[in-house]
Amino acid sequence: MKEELEKKFYDEFPGWFANCWGFECSEGWFDLLWNMCVELRKLGFDTGFAQIKEKFGTLRAYANGATDEQWKIIEKAEIDSETICEECGAVGKLRGKGWVYLRCDKCWNEILEGRKV
Repeated sequence: MKEELEKKFYDEFPGWFANCWGFECSEGWFDLLWNMCVELRKLGFDTGFAQIKEKFGTLRAYANGATDEQWKIIEKAEIDSETICEECGAVGKLRGKGWVYLRCDKCWNEILEGRKV
């Protein structure tokens, strides 16, 4: 994720990402992650994240000490990521063999044409 977008998370949710490896995903999931954090804050979440990343084409968010109710919000975001292009945020689907990507048609074609990885 671009540094300026990551900074928005650090500023809005202070301390949540202090021990996090950073955002190991692309900008297309920004809104998904932002909405997840807003919902978690409503539930009193304040323990932070160890890691936010793409794994097997979908979002993984590893929280420190979340309650069952908070985990449901995190799990919903992970499930919702299964239909959102990680690159641009459009409707997408899992594609690829070996390395799997969650991409829309446009972003997938760019990968096939060798313009993006």
